[in-house]
Amino acid sequence: MGYAVVLNALTEYSPGGTVDYRESLLRKTAQLASKKDIYVVATTSIQRDLGSVAEGFGRITVRNRTAAHVLGQIHRALKDYTEFIYLYIDPPLFDLQIARKMLELHRDEIAEYTYGEGFPVGVAPEVLNVDLLPKLLSLLDGDGMEVERGSIFKILQKQINSFDIETYFSPRDMALRRIELTLSPGRNRVITERVIEKEGIDCSFERFCELVEKEPVILRSLPSYVEVEITNRVNHVCPYMPHEHLKRKEGEIGFEQYREILDKLVSFSDELYLSFSYLGEPLLHGEIRGFVEYTLKYPGIKLIIESDGHLFTPDVSDWAANLGGENLHFIFDVDAVQADTYRTIHSGDLHRVERNIRYLLSKQSAHVYVQMVRMDGNEQEMLQFYDQWEKDGAQVIIQKYNTYLGLLPARSSSDLKPLDRQPCWHLMRDLVIFHDGTVPRCKQDINAEFVLGNLCKDTVEAVWEANTRFYLEHCSGTYDRHCAVCDEYYTFNF
Repeated sequence: MGYAVVLNALTEYSPGGTVDYRESLLRKTAQLASKKDIYVVATTSIQRDLGSVAEGFGRITVRNRTAAHVLGQIHRALKDYTEFIYLYIDPPLFDLQIARKMLELHRDEIAEYTYGEGFPVGVAPEVLNVDLLPKLLSLLDGDGMEVERGSIFKILQKQINSFDIETYFSPRDMALRRIELTLSPGRNRVITERVIEKEGIDCSFERFCELVEKEPVILRSLPSYVEVEITNRVNHVCPYMPHEHLKRKEGEIGFEQYREILDKLVSFSDELYLSFSYLGEPLLHGEIRGFVEYTLKYPGIKLIIESDGHLFTPDVSDWAANLGGENLHFIFDVDAVQADTYRTIHSGDLHRVERNIRYLLSKQSAHVYVQMVRMDGNEQEMLQFYDQWEKDGAQVIIQKYNTYLGLLPARSSSDLKPLDRQPCWHLMRDLVIFHDGTVPRCKQDINAEFVLGNLCKDTVEAVWEANTRFYLEHCSGTYDRHCAVCDEYYTFNF
C-alpha cells in the first residue's frame, strides 16, 4: 500500500507563547502524505490536548510510553503499509527534502531501517519497514524501556548485524555541535525559535547551516554544564590539579549563598547539568548533604558529585541511595589499577577507595562513573582499568590530561586535537562558579584573570552575556594569548 508517516507526540511539550509549532509541523508533514496516511501517536490526554490541531489525521492511542506497547500499537495500525517515515512532533524544522531522499535511499537499497547521520536532532527522520516492528518487539523481550529519541536504533543495536541498515549522511557533519532543533525545554528550544524567527518554519537544513555560519551566536543559547566550587579544599594535591598555582584564598560557599545562586541559575536555565566541586573535594564541605538535597528539588537539574572516593564511606552511599536520585551522578577519580601507580597520583589507600565505590554500586545506583585521567605513568593500565570497572558495573570515563594553559608540566604524549579548530565548547555551553560567587571566563581561568561577574550580586543573564564576546572571537578565528595555547576547546563533559 505504500508508506505512512508516524508522528510521535509522547514528548514533553509546552507551546511557550501563542505559537503551537505542532500545528505547523503537521501542516508541513501533510506535504509528504495525505492526512489519512499520517498517524499521531499519543496518550488519550495528549490527543485531547492536541484537539483540532490534529483534526483529520490518523490517531494511534497508547496507554503508556513503554517501547513494547507503543511499537505494538504502531504495528497494528500500519499493517496495510510497507514502510513508514518516523519522527517526533516537536521538531518544526524537520526537512521535507531530506525525508524524501531518505525514503528513496531506503527503497533503492532495499533496507529495513534508514537513519540520518551528522544532522542535528530533529532535521532527519527515520524510515522503517513495517515488518521490522515484530523483530524489534522480539528483541525487547520484557524490557521495560520507554520510547524516546534514539530508541529504535538502541533496540537494533542488540543484534545490529541481523538487519539491513542504511545511512543517509549529512552533507555537513553537525554531530560535534550536539544541537537539537526541537522544542524540548531549555537551550534547544531557544536555538530552534531563534532559527524560526530568522528564517521561518520552512528553513531547510542547507539554509540553517548558512545561517549559523553567518550568525554563530544563534547556537550559544543557555548554559548546559555548570561547575560550582562549593569548596576548593582537597584531601591531597594530585599531579593533574593546579592547586599550587592558585592565588585565590581557600574557602567554601555557605548554604544560603549557594541556594540564592542556584535559584538564579534555575530561573535562567532550568535544564542543565550541575557539578560539585570544580577544584575541590565536595565531601569536605560540612553541609554537602543539604546542598545535594536542595539541588535535587529541581527536577531539571542533573547533579554530578566528583570525588576521589576517600570520604565516600558506606554511610554516605546509604544516604545517597535513599535519595532515589535518577538525577544524581557520581564520578570517582581513581586513575589507576595498581596500588603503586595509585600512590604516585593520590595519597591514600586504593583498596579502600575501590571498596567504597563497589559498595555504592551494590546499592544499584544507576549513574556511577569511574574516571582515569590519561597521562604518562598510568596509560599502560588504561585497558585493564576499563575492563575491571566495566565488569563491576560502573561506567568508565577516560579523561584527557589538562596542563591548565601550561601551569602544569606536560604529562601526556597523546594529541587528540581535531585537524580544524572549532569555537570553544566551554565558552559556548559552560559556566564555572568559584566559592565566593565569582564567575571566570572558563575552567582554565583558575585565578579569574577574566571576570564575567559575581553571582552573589549579578544576574545569570548578565554574566552569561559577558562571555559572548569571547565566543564570537573564537568564531572569527581570533584567540588571545591564553586561548591560543589552550587545547581544551574541543573537550566536553555532559
